[in-house]
Amino acid sequence: MSSNPKTSTKPQRQPLHVAGEVWLDCNDVAFLGEQRIALLEQIAARGSITQAAKALKISYKAAWDAVDAINNLAPAPLVATAAGGRGGGGARLTDEGRRLIAAYRTIAAEYRRFLDGINAAMGDPGAALDLLRRLAMRTSARNQFIGRIVAVTARTVDAEVLIEIQGGQRICAGVTNESVESLNLRPGRTVWALVKAVAVGIAREPDPAASPGTNCLCGLVQRITRGDGPAEVVIALPAGVTVRGVIAAEVLEHLGLAQEAPACAVFAAASVIIGVDN
Repeated sequence: MSSNPKTSTKPQRQPLHVAGEVWLDCNDVAFLGEQRIALLEQIAARGSITQAAKALKISYKAAWDAVDAINNLAPAPLVATAAGGRGGGGARLTDEGRRLIAAYRTIAAEYRRFLDGINAAMGDPGAALDLLRRLAMRTSARNQFIGRIVAVTARTVDAEVLIEIQGGQRICAGVTNESVESLNLRPGRTVWALVKAVAVGIAREPDPAASPGTNCLCGLVQRITRGDGPAEVVIALPAGVTVRGVIAAEVLEHLGLAQEAPACAVFAAASVIIGVDN
């Protein structure tokens, strides 16, 4: 009497597969990947951030935040916007924006061919492969600037670090002397300057009586987002950089701010967090 061999229920081992995504970095900060490239392409095609957001099925605010981040971190602005209010106005790519899209698409195509070759060579399901992945920093700070340290002034227990951001405007950060040493903060070094939006006040003009160390970045109101609680005000600075603050609705009404009106973002040096890449 014979019997059928038992059928194994052990799951079959699947081969490893290498995958990845291309990001363009500026000063070692990843700022332009597939999703943001798609947003830029839609802006180029439709001439509107609002319409680009609808085409990609993302929120209007998410699209604007992405454009702000791109323009703030890029060597030069990639998107130029025109006034028109929520749902209005227009947007277009700059020459730099079109150049970077073309460069990204060329690099991404070559990268896909590279991955196809790697995966074709990984026929052995038992092969061991160590994959190195770069960690991307995520932060709750809505204002993120790339800048260069121009001066470090040490005092008894703390120091003032003066940072020049895009457009030539400067930010003063207050840090401990220990941080200056451990982060190797020195003139000429490229750093991140992070400021939470809730720490940023909004004024119509600089206050000549402001205390030393108070930062004041002035420009034109790009947009105002109102909600059930506080309002968010985004101010466009020179060189396409933006800064945002959160203020009470009644304060906003008192200031009488509107789109394209002059305004200043005000925040203390102690509110600035300095980040380095290594």
